[in-house]
Amino acid sequence: MEDELSRKNVARGYAKRTITRLYQYLEAEEANLLKNHVEELMVRRDRLEKTFNEYEDLCKDILHLNPKDEECVDVVEEKFYKMVTMLNKAIAQRGFAPASSTNSVAQPSVAAKTHLPPVDIQQFNDSFTTRAYQMDRSSDNKPSLEEFLQYLEKRALALENAEQGHTAGNSRVAALATQGSSCSYCKSKEHKLFKCKKFYLLTAQERILFIEKNKLCITCLGTHKGKCRFHFRCSDCKGCHNSLVCNSPALAPPVTLTGNIDNNVLLPTARVKVFSKNGREYRIKALLDSGSQVSLVTSKVIKILGLTPTPNNTNIIGISNTKNNTKYCIPLEVHSMHIPFKKIINCHVVENITCKLPQSNIDISKIHIPNNITLADEQFNVPSEIHILIGADVFFQTLLPSNQSVVVVPMNLSSPAASDPHGSQQVLPTASCHTTSQGSPGFELHIFPTLFGHIIGGGLPVDLSKPSCHKVALKCELDIQKTISQFWSYEKVPELFHEKTSEQELCEQIFQSSVKLENNHFQVALPLKLPLEDINGILGKSFHLALKRFLNLEKKLHSNPNLFMQYQRFIHEYLSLNHGHYMDIELYDINKQATYYLPHHAVINENSSTTRLRCVFDASMKTDKKVSLNSLQLNGPVVQKDLFDILMLFRFGKYTFTTDIKHMFRNIKIDPKFTSLQNILWRDNPSESIKCIRLDTVTYGLKSSSYLATRCLKELAIRYENLYPLASNIINNHTYIDDILYTDHDFNSVITARNQLREILSLGGFHTHKWASNNKSILSDIPQTEQQHFCSLDLQKENFDMKALGLRINVIDDNFIISSPEPFNPKEITKRRILSYIGRFYDPMGFASPIIVTAKVIMQKLWLQNIDWNSTPPLNIQEEWLQFTADLLAMEPIKLSRNIDISENETAELVGFADASSSTAYGCCVYLRVNKLEIRRQLLNS
Repeated sequence: MEDELSRKNVARGYAKRTITRLYQYLEAEEANLLKNHVEELMVRRDRLEKTFNEYEDLCKDILHLNPKDEECVDVVEEKFYKMVTMLNKAIAQRGFAPASSTNSVAQPSVAAKTHLPPVDIQQFNDSFTTRAYQMDRSSDNKPSLEEFLQYLEKRALALENAEQGHTAGNSRVAALATQGSSCSYCKSKEHKLFKCKKFYLLTAQERILFIEKNKLCITCLGTHKGKCRFHFRCSDCKGCHNSLVCNSPALAPPVTLTGNIDNNVLLPTARVKVFSKNGREYRIKALLDSGSQVSLVTSKVIKILGLTPTPNNTNIIGISNTKNNTKYCIPLEVHSMHIPFKKIINCHVVENITCKLPQSNIDISKIHIPNNITLADEQFNVPSEIHILIGADVFFQTLLPSNQSVVVVPMNLSSPAASDPHGSQQVLPTASCHTTSQGSPGFELHIFPTLFGHIIGGGLPVDLSKPSCHKVALKCELDIQKTISQFWSYEKVPELFHEKTSEQELCEQIFQSSVKLENNHFQVALPLKLPLEDINGILGKSFHLALKRFLNLEKKLHSNPNLFMQYQRFIHEYLSLNHGHYMDIELYDINKQATYYLPHHAVINENSSTTRLRCVFDASMKTDKKVSLNSLQLNGPVVQKDLFDILMLFRFGKYTFTTDIKHMFRNIKIDPKFTSLQNILWRDNPSESIKCIRLDTVTYGLKSSSYLATRCLKELAIRYENLYPLASNIINNHTYIDDILYTDHDFNSVITARNQLREILSLGGFHTHKWASNNKSILSDIPQTEQQHFCSLDLQKENFDMKALGLRINVIDDNFIISSPEPFNPKEITKRRILSYIGRFYDPMGFASPIIVTAKVIMQKLWLQNIDWNSTPPLNIQEEWLQFTADLLAMEPIKLSRNIDISENETAELVGFADASSSTAYGCCVYLRVNKLEIRRQLLNS
C-alpha cells in the first residue's frame, strides 16, 4: 500500500509540473498566441486536458489510499480553467470551433463562413460555484451532463434569489453578475447583508428596526415580491425568521448539577475472533444490539488488522433523530470462539462505538450461573472497550432455538437455583420478578444460547452494580493533566530544552532585525513562520467564532455584577493606558489584510493581594481553516535563568530587595503592521453595539509573548551594560519573568544596584512597583505608592488554583515559608481529586521533599491498582490518604532562613547525602558546611 501510494504521488507530481509548465508558457506568451498555428494551439489544449484528467484521477486514487492527503486541488483547477479559456479564445479568434476535436485537422466553424466579427466574452470566474459543485457531486461516479445541468439550474435559482432580482414595469429582470452584490447596511460591494460584520455587531433590536425600516425580508434579509423561497429556521427560537433578527430571550435549559443513575442494566456482549491481512488472529469484544439496523467496527480494529475499507457515505440516524455520517465500510469475517462458525458482516467504520461496558464492575460472586453453559464473554462483568457492534440482521441469525430463557437469580434470594449445591439449571418464566427483603423490586439476568456462546443480559439487582454519578460541570477550575505535569516539572533537575534549534534561531533573527527602541519604548514584530502577506490565505476567518465566545462571556459576566465591574475596569484601564484602541471593523480589507480576533475570558486568583482578576487572551482558538494564530508563530528560546538558579543566588547576601515590573508585557509595542492580528470584541452594555478593540502591545496569551517581553529586558541589559553594570547583572541573573530578587553583602552596593535598576528600566519604558526589602533604609527613596504593603512574596507563577504547599518569602523576617494546604474534602475521594491535590504542591527547592514523598507513594499505589479517574480507591488507600491530609492540616508553617551567611575568608564545603534503600522512593539532599570559628550547616536543596 505504501509503495502504491508513493508511486501515485510521484505520478501526480509529474502531472502537476506539466500543468505548471504549460501555465507559465501561456502566461508569458498570452499576447502572442494569435501568431501560433491553430493546430499547435489545439495540440497544447488536448495535452492540457489529458494531463488534467490524469491529475484528477491520481488525486482520487491517493485520497482513497490516504484520506488525510492535503493536496490543494483548487490551485491547479484555477490554472486549468484559465489556460483552457485562453486557448479556446485564441482558437475562436482564428475562426475555428473552441471545443476539443478528435480529428487531427480542425474544422472551420459556421462563424468562419459568415465572417462574423470576433466576440470578446469576459471570463466568468465563480470559484464558489466550482467548489460547491465538486463538494455536492458524488465522487464515486463520473459526472454526467444531465446531472451537471440539473446542478446549474439549482445553483442559478439559488443565486437569483440571493441576488435579490428587481422588477422593471411588469417584467422581472435579474441582477447581472457583473454588477456585483452590495450590502444594504454598509453599502459595501464585497458582501451581502447577512455577512456584514457591522450588522453583526448591532444589537438584535437595532437589526430588527433596520430590517423593518428598509422593508427587507426577515428570512433571507433581501428584497423581493411575494413569498420568500427560502425556509430558514431561527437557530435560537426555531421561528420562521433569520437568526440575526431574533429578539426572543433564549430559555436556559434545565441543568442537573448532580444526578445519580443506577447502573443496573447489563447489555449482552461476546468475544469473537477476527483475522488480520497476514492471517494473525485477534480476539475482540462485540456488543450484540437487537435494536440496530447496521453493524459497526472501530477504525482502531481496522488499522490493527491492516485492512483497507471501501468509501461509502452513509447517514446513520440515532436517538433523538441525530445523524452521524460514516465514510467507509468493510466486509469483516467474524468467527465464533467455541464452534466452527463464521459470518461475513458488512460493518461501517467509526472512531468509537460507545463507552466501556459494563460501566462498572459487577460482583458475580453474589449471583448463581449454571455450570453447564459456555459464556460468549467470560469477562462480561469487567468494564472493557467495545470494538464491534453486531446489528439485528446478524444477531437474530446467531440465536439458537430455546423455549425458555435461563434466569440467573441472585444468591441472596431464596430460590431453588440459589440453594441447589450442584448448580443445576433452574428455568423460570421470562416475565417473573423477584422482590428483595427491603421490599424494592429486584431484577433478573437472562441467559440466551447463541452461536457465539451463551450471552447474558438484562436487569441487575441493586446490590450488584455500583451507582454511577453523572455530573454537569458549570465551572472547571482544574486541569488534571496540566497540574500533574507541573508537579513532575517542579521535581526535576533544571535543564535547558532545545525544542527546535532552527526555529529558535529564526525567531532570534527576526527579533534582532525588527526591534526598535524609540522614545524609551520598545517596538517589536511578531515572529511569524510565514511572511505577513501570506498569512491571510492560511489563517482563515475567526470573527464568528470569537463573537460566539464573547457572547458566552457576556452572559457569564452579567450574571455576576461584581465580576463584570472588575472586568470592565480592566478593559477601560487597557484603553486609557493606550495599550489598545477602538477600531472600525469595516476598515479591514479581509481579502488582503491578515486579521485575527482573540477570544478572552476572566481568571480569578483568590490568593492574590493585588490583582485578583486577570484577563486571558486565547490565541490558540482555531479558525474555520483549523489554524490558530499561535500555530503560525515561532517559539523563541528561553533567555532568563531558571527559577532554581535565581532562588539559589538569592540566598547568598545579607541585604535584599525585591520588586516587580509593572505591566511588563504591555509596555512593549507591536509593529503596527502586525496589530491587525490582535483584535478583541467588547461592549459595556448588551443594549449597545459590539465594538472592536485592536491591541497595540505585546499581548499575554500569544505563543511568542513571553519571549518578546523577556528578550526586550535582555536587549536593554546588552545595550546599557557599560553604563549600568550592576543593573545589567540583575536583569541577566536575578530576574524571573517580571519579578526581580537581588541580594548583596554590601549595603552601599545594594543601594547603587537599586538606583541603576530604576534608571535602566526607565530607558525601556518599564516601571517598577511592589518594592520590598529586609532593611527599611533600602526603600527610603522609594515612594510609598510603589512599595509593597505586605510582607509575603508568592513565587508560584501562573498558578491560578488554590495554593497548597506553596513556597513564599517573608521579606521582613527574611525566611522561606512552606505553608500547610487547604483542607481536603473527605466526602469526595477519587483518584482524580487526589492527584489534583498532589499536583498543586509547589516546592522548587525541595525543602518539603520528605512530606511530598508520602503523597508520591500514595499516588504510586493508585497507579498500581489500575483505578479509573473517577473511581473511589480501596479502603486502605482512603484511610492512608485521609491520615496524610489530616497531618498536613495540623502542620505548622515550615520556616527556613533565606540568608546563608558566608564571608570571603571562610571555608565552605558542599556535602551531599543520598538514599536508595527504599523500595518505593529514593532521595538526596545537599548541605553547605561553613567552617571558621564555628561550624554552621544549612540545607541548600533536596
